[in-house]
Amino acid sequence: MTYKKAVYLTLIALLIGGGFSSVYARTFDRIIAYVNDDVVTKRELDVLVKQRAMELQQVYRFSEREALNEAERQRSELLDRLIRQMLLLEAALTLKITVTDAEVEQYVKDFKDKYQMETDEEFKRQLNREGMTLVAFREQSERNLKTEKLVMGRIVPRLQIRDSEIQKFFDENRDQLSTKVDKVHLRHIFIAFKPNQADRDAAYEKAGKARDEIQTDGAKFEENARRYDTSKQAGVLVEASTEEFSKFPKLFQDALTDLTIGTLSEPIEADKGLYVFRIEEKTDEMVAFRYFIVPLTPSPSAIQEAREQATDIFTKLEAGEDFSKLALLHSDDTETQENGGDLGIRSLSELNPKTRAVVELLAPNAYSQPYETESGLHIFRVDERDSPGLTEAEKAQITSILRQQRFQEEWDAYTNKLLENAYVKINLKE
Repeated sequence: MTYKKAVYLTLIALLIGGGFSSVYARTFDRIIAYVNDDVVTKRELDVLVKQRAMELQQVYRFSEREALNEAERQRSELLDRLIRQMLLLEAALTLKITVTDAEVEQYVKDFKDKYQMETDEEFKRQLNREGMTLVAFREQSERNLKTEKLVMGRIVPRLQIRDSEIQKFFDENRDQLSTKVDKVHLRHIFIAFKPNQADRDAAYEKAGKARDEIQTDGAKFEENARRYDTSKQAGVLVEASTEEFSKFPKLFQDALTDLTIGTLSEPIEADKGLYVFRIEEKTDEMVAFRYFIVPLTPSPSAIQEAREQATDIFTKLEAGEDFSKLALLHSDDTETQENGGDLGIRSLSELNPKTRAVVELLAPNAYSQPYETESGLHIFRVDERDSPGLTEAEKAQITSILRQQRFQEEWDAYTNKLLENAYVKINLKE
């Protein structure tokens, strides 16, 4: 589509298609607006409303009822645009703007294509249904074209879009372009919420109590275990082949290997808390056991300790200490601690929404305030940031959008000036 054609189609949309207005006999029709020496009748506005409903159905896929309701809601807006169109036409005639027969023929063809009227007979039938002749439609088309030429001469030259405007639009709407998400080279210092010694002592005391109860009534291992461990696996019999057993964490392998059948292990501290095992059966091919876990969770005081530690690290960063060295000394993330908290290059779209909200605001070499999660606190740092640029096709697309917006603004401004110097009186009431 050429630039002129794009503007042309925009104009048609702004002028509500034009074709079915200002061509009817006005005898016995109520006048609803005076525009200089011309008038607008109720029938003319009714036709515009009806034509707008047809456009909503055929172009925008509204249902018949939705289209009629929406078009009726736009009645006042349609009248305003019709009045502006009339003033534009008046200005075009005053300036003696002319159009050729070939231009009128192309206008009619484009109109038929827009409303998917494939044959001349279908087009004529539609005109007849609207109480209109082909001659009258051509006359209206000629008037619309004169108006278009006026607009093309007075408004289109003002539609130049600067590169800075394209970039500004892109920056403001980047989150809607999934292919344009920044990538960041990210580091973090992670301070975990760790149980303190008081928490650990309480968990061991609870695990010891649980062991005593099960040893007293070992037949009800599962029932007794679930008083302390509410998970679905608490006390359930687990059978593992020799191959499966070899894949267990070494801590668990050592504990189960040393246990005799029917004996409870001492509490073993692991990721989810304190584990207690009991062997039920052991052969060369398999081992069967039960277990339960007493959670080892940080208390409010332990969480506060982690918060204070994170605040202290942040203060050191503010004083100019090196991020990587602080990560090496203090981070609880064992996978990144040794390399200074390096998380590698991440797309912002890969991060969870809350983390992204923190990282997205960071410029290169900047770090965040301590950011709290369920498991601890993070301090993020962006080493480098890669912002993907726009392709030529994307620039052209944004330019088209901005021109459409500018066209509307300039069209409104120009017709506002015509309104200021016109006599307009509206009376929509019966």
